[in-house]
Amino acid sequence: MLIKVFQKGFNFSQDGPGNRLVYHLQGCNMNCPWCSNPEGIEKDGSIMVTEGVDDAVCPNGAISSGMLDSKLCRGCPKMCLQTLHMGIKLSCDTYHTDEIVSEAVRSKSMFFSGGGVTFTGGEPTLNLPALTDMLKKLKQEDINTAIETNGSHPDLASATEYIDHLIIDFKHYDDDRHRKTVGISNAIIKKNLKRLSLIRKINIRIPLIKGFNAEEENAVGFVNTLSECNKQNITVEFLSFHEFGKSKWQQCGMEYKMKGDEYISDDTLEMFTRIFKDNGFDIIRT
Repeated sequence: MLIKVFQKGFNFSQDGPGNRLVYHLQGCNMNCPWCSNPEGIEKDGSIMVTEGVDDAVCPNGAISSGMLDSKLCRGCPKMCLQTLHMGIKLSCDTYHTDEIVSEAVRSKSMFFSGGGVTFTGGEPTLNLPALTDMLKKLKQEDINTAIETNGSHPDLASATEYIDHLIIDFKHYDDDRHRKTVGISNAIIKKNLKRLSLIRKINIRIPLIKGFNAEEENAVGFVNTLSECNKQNITVEFLSFHEFGKSKWQQCGMEYKMKGDEYISDDTLEMFTRIFKDNGFDIIRT
């Protein structure tokens, strides 16, 4: 089976425990406006341009003054990528799943402090058969596995026997707000959180975005929703808003809609931590 990867590399203790080889799989079914990896959203990859690219590279005028307008790339055969041009590339490469497994096996000596392999995205479960194939083969090689997912796949449970560390991002408890902001319902996500917490450990990550989900009423809303889960199997981690991926939105020719005033204060983080702890949740920081 084939899989598209837009980024890979080692990472310590941020995407699961220990030193981990992290694969970012191409494609996402959400469109979070704060995404730090926008190049990973399109399932077939995004054209990215950097400084110095010649406007003439695109015969359809999608590049002007070195800037890409990705809307003009839709339906295009992407002839600009057929020849090597300085300053333009496709965001991802295609691998056979066995190539990924072989690379991980060769890297086993690097998986110290409980490390292993993590699949993130994009959204790694969009190609669930290929993901499950890799996870199963990694476990056969006695390699620790983790995935970071938005939890929206209805058959997520089918892969969990091969996952040592399950990380689920939970953006908002309110379905309408979730749908309007990231593009899909959160109904399946909440269902997965509830049923999976009955049978295994889950690390739930909540990105805190001022103006979206970072008020005290939101903390209470999250607590009320997650209290339907088995708290003994849940750890919660808060992720503060950042703009590390802002330049990549421009490189992909995509509109960056964040205004820069969505950062949360230390007081907000402390408030969320207090409310969650007061309601019996285990809070972690990585």
